[in-house]
Amino acid sequence: MTQDTPQAISAARFVVSFDQTAPSYFSELSGISSEVEPTEYLAANARTGAVVHTKQFGKTKPPTVTLKRGVDGTGHLFAWHAMVRAGNPAARMTGTLELQNANGEPQATYRLINAWPSKVEVGNLKAGASEIVLETVTFTCEEVLPI
Repeated sequence: MTQDTPQAISAARFVVSFDQTAPSYFSELSGISSEVEPTEYLAANARTGAVVHTKQFGKTKPPTVTLKRGVDGTGHLFAWHAMVRAGNPAARMTGTLELQNANGEPQATYRLINAWPSKVEVGNLKAGASEIVLETVTFTCEEVLPI
C-alpha cells in the first residue's frame, strides 16, 4: 500500500475577497501568523522543596495575514482602514484568501473571520527610480481557517 505524499504549495498570486468589496490581488504573502505566548509558572514541591518550572499556555494574539502588492490607485484599502481608525464596527468583515497558481487555479484557500486592515503601509519610494511602489496590508482576524 502506498500513501500519497502531500505536495508543497506554490502560488503565483494571492486573492483576498470580502463580501462588500471587489477582490484585491496581491503578489506576495509575507505570512499568516497565529501565536500563543508561553507562560512560565514556578511551583515549589511541598515534600522536597524543589522548585518546578512548567510552561503553560499564555496570552493569545489574534491571527494576522500580511500581503504586499503594487499600489493600484484605488485607495479602497486605505478607506477601509479609515473605518477601522474611526472605530466603526462594520469594518470587521469575513472573507477568503485564495492562493492561486499561474493559471489562476486555487491551490489553497483560507477563511478570514472578522478581519480588518490593522496596518496599511506604502513604501519603496525613491525619486527618479523606476521601481514599483508597494502597498503592504496587515489584516487582523478573529480566526484564520483553512478550507
